[in-house]
Amino acid sequence: MSAPLLPEFLGILGIDLFLALSMLTCIFDFPVILQYVYHISAFVGFGQLWVNYVFAFNEETRFLICVAYLVIGLANIIFINGYIGSREKKILWTTSFLCCVTIPSIILSFSAISCYVNKVAISLPSLPLIPAEAVAVILVICVITLATSLILSAFVPEFHSSSVSKKKKGGER
Repeated sequence: MSAPLLPEFLGILGIDLFLALSMLTCIFDFPVILQYVYHISAFVGFGQLWVNYVFAFNEETRFLICVAYLVIGLANIIFINGYIGSREKKILWTTSFLCCVTIPSIILSFSAISCYVNKVAISLPSLPLIPAEAVAVILVICVITLATSLILSAFVPEFHSSSVSKKKKGGER
């Protein structure tokens, strides 16, 4: 029998999301301040784990705090995806980000939360378990969408745009 997940696993997953967002904002040439905001958010996650450990809250409170932190990380991933799609108008990057980051992180987070809720006896409503076949089908659809967007970007020049913003004459953006 495997050991049940601790609620801090969800907090560590949220920290990983913020660190990944920090690296992805470097790739997509976001403002530098946003990269540092995501670094600070990851440090806040470590602080939150330390507070949970030091004050030894009950398991339900630790779970709710870690889920709140994880949901904030997921909301930031959805925000970045929307920002790339609406402000940058980069269809290729939007679909790639959606298939490679947004959907897998949401599935992984929901799976971890539902596994924790269904395996641990706390007074929360049971969430449905996600079957492995459904996760595999969703990830295959993501890979197909990613491959289609890459093929379209190679053959249709309207969809192709660089991830690095080009400077105009005079050094302005």
